[in-house]
Formats: sequence, C-alpha cells, structure tokens
Amino acid sequence: MTKRLEPDFRLGLTGAIVSYLSWGLMPIYWNLLEGAGSVEVIAHRILWSLLFIPLVMAVRGKLRSAWSDIKSIFTSPVTALLLATAACFAGLNWWINVIAVLSGHVVELGIGTFLTPLISVSCGVLFFHERLSRTKTAGVMLAMTGVLIMIVSFGHFPWISLGVSATWGIYGALKKKLMLDAWVSILLEGLMMMPVALGYVFWLSSIGENHFLPTVNPELSLCLAGTGIVASIPLIFFTIAAVNLPMNVLGFCQYISPILTLLLGILFFNERFGWGELFTLLFIWSGIAVFLLAEVHEHRKAH
Repeated sequence: MTKRLEPDFRLGLTGAIVSYLSWGLMPIYWNLLEGAGSVEVIAHRILWSLLFIPLVMAVRGKLRSAWSDIKSIFTSPVTALLLATAACFAGLNWWINVIAVLSGHVVELGIGTFLTPLISVSCGVLFFHERLSRTKTAGVMLAMTGVLIMIVSFGHFPWISLGVSATWGIYGALKKKLMLDAWVSILLEGLMMMPVALGYVFWLSSIGENHFLPTVNPELSLCLAGTGIVASIPLIFFTIAAVNLPMNVLGFCQYISPILTLLLGILFFNERFGWGELFTLLFIWSGIAVFLLAEVHEHRKAH
C-alpha cells in the first residue's frame, strides 16, 4: 500500500504563487505572438503541450497508470462526451485570453478574471444545486450589478469579460462532474483537440498563412513552440498547490492573477481605465469581499 504523503504548506503556497503569477503575467507572452493569429496560437499551444505534458507525466511515473484510465474513460460514452465538451470550453477560454491581448482589451480581461470565482459559484448553484447563504447571495448580486454597469458604461457588450469568466466557470463545473485525475484530464483534453489543431496548422500551411517558419521568423516560431511549456507550467504548479493547500488559502491566492492582469492592462499596455471600469470593479470587489467574509464566518461556525 502506497504511503499517503502529508500536505506540505510551504510547497503548496509556492505552487499557488507561481501558478497565479504565471497566469497573471501571461498577457506579456501572448503579446510576443502578435504576428500570428489568435486561433493559430491556440493550435500551437495544444500541439506543443502534447509533447511537454506526457514528458512530465513520464518523469513523475504517471504515464502507465494514465493509459489504463484513458482506456476505461472511453468505454463510457457519457464520460467521453462530457470530456469533449470540457475540452471545447477550455479551448474557447484560451482563445479569449489570447484575443483579448492581441485586440487591446487586457483591462477587460482583468475585470473578467475577477468575476471568474463568483461565476464558478453560480455554476455550482445552477448545475449542482449548491445552496448559498443570504450573505453569499448578496455578494453574487453585487458582482452582477457590476456587470450591468460594465455593459452600460463600456458602450458595447463586454464579451471578453463575460466570456473568459463564463467559459472557465462552465469548464470547472464539467471537471467537477467528471472527477478525473487532473493530469489524465489535461492530457485527454489535449488529445481531443489535437485533430482540429493539427488540421488548422496544415490548412494555414496550404494557403501560405502559417507563421511557424523557423528559417524565416525564428523569434516568432520559438515563441509559438514555447506556448506548450508556458501554458503547462502554471497547471503543474497549480496541481501541486491544490494537493498541499487548504481550499480557503488556494481561493485567496487566486486573486493574484486578476490583479496582475488588470495592472498590466493599465501600466504595460496603456489601456484606458476610467470611471466606468472603476465603478464596475468596486461592485465586483464588494461582492468578492462580502462572499469571502461569509465564507470565513461559516468556516468558524463549523469549527
């Protein structure tokens, strides 16, 4: 019988900080890929991840056990369908992250990532019939008020903010329903997306629009190849964090990412940040604060 390792708080905290710092700073890397199209970037991310992730799994001795899990999953059509749906939402979420940077909407992306935890909570209520206290419901409603302000003040439907939070929330709900090993799930999602990604890259080559040309543009080609490593490293450290940290600590650390993304949009990308954006965030932050206070109160009451 394998001895269960005790959680290592320091290791978990390091994993959480590294993963959320990486996700928060990711727009800088996507900006390096400005010469390529957003869909092409995602296609390369999928393909290069499928080289990197199995390598990490092999080093950790998880590849053999993963293969038996993969075979058992495909004996269940329902599980396979849920996994394919999760892969679609993951791919869509990645694309929104990239297109937000390439189209100059990093501030809107940052606002959306602040919304993500509360959207995930809403998915729990809708899909898993989880119950919220009145205080937590008030927190969610405050955040939704912020969304309404955003719709009015932006002068256009904030699809990047709502899209990035909704796709990740639904993706998380599907992963909760599946309850698969994190590594197996990530590998399977990549394998399911691989035919589309590979087909798209070959199609770009056939029409002369492929940007992965090491002899012509070595810098851009290297950045496209690096998407697999850059995208996988936060997932690896997040897995370490999830195993070793209490959920309340992990939940608190997740706000590192949207803070960094928002600051990047304002300071690095020089995007507009006016009263409309500020009022939106004040309502969202108030909703988060109310929700977290309710969580702390319920935790203390339970213990």
